[in-house]
Amino acid sequence: MRQILPARLACRRVAGATLCLLALAGCAAIPQDGDGRRYTAIAPFSVGQPGGKLPGGWQPWVLSRFKRSTEYRLVKDADGVTVVQAMADQSASGMIKQLDIDLQATPWLTWRWRVPALIQSADNTDRSREDSPVRVVVTFDGDHSKLDFEEQAIASRVKAMTGREMPYATIMYIWENMRPVDEVIESAHTSRVHMVVVESGMSRSGRWLTFSRNVAEDYRRIYGEKAGRIRSIGIMTDTDNTGEKTSAYYGDIRFSASAPARSVR
Repeated sequence: MRQILPARLACRRVAGATLCLLALAGCAAIPQDGDGRRYTAIAPFSVGQPGGKLPGGWQPWVLSRFKRSTEYRLVKDADGVTVVQAMADQSASGMIKQLDIDLQATPWLTWRWRVPALIQSADNTDRSREDSPVRVVVTFDGDHSKLDFEEQAIASRVKAMTGREMPYATIMYIWENMRPVDEVIESAHTSRVHMVVVESGMSRSGRWLTFSRNVAEDYRRIYGEKAGRIRSIGIMTDTDNTGEKTSAYYGDIRFSASAPARSVR
């Protein structure tokens, strides 16, 4: 059971968490499609053209107008496949795509990424150094009335400031410097955001790596209940807390009904 905070401390935490969650809520800083469309599939980056827009409804994900934005662009990798290159310089922003996906039908998420070098001083257990060279971010629908008082206060504040409902829950798949693979790190701002370590240390840096996760199982393990529908997918490379520079590459991302039998491009 979560500890009940004193009212003054709870209010300070609500204010801090609100700033963190504005981006996750799909706030006004994130342009919306003209028809407000939520997609039922993720167009692969590999169908895009270098220098062009990310295909199929991906949009800039701006965390704050006070933060520098990470640069994202389509490029060709060494094999001639179109991928997303991310370049961060004391910056934090991402790309996001609004979705409407039944996780019970397609629980497996598969993606690939390449990280040339890690962010040397990053530590996602320390809020002052909470950066990652790569993140794949999944947000979920759910029943907000089930949240405790503190989290409902955060949700109400986000809705009042943006006119939109914040995600019920969020899972970020990250590359960590030191924490072991499969460790779950709760956000310092809110219990509705958790980071799952899928790669750790620098032994495999510089290579294309492919990951597949049963998101429905990860969600149940973290939140102790059945997951709702997927509302968005995002990628983010950030160095705003450490003040460092980094670059990374993202390949195609997709949901499927079963675990892939082999690596996908």
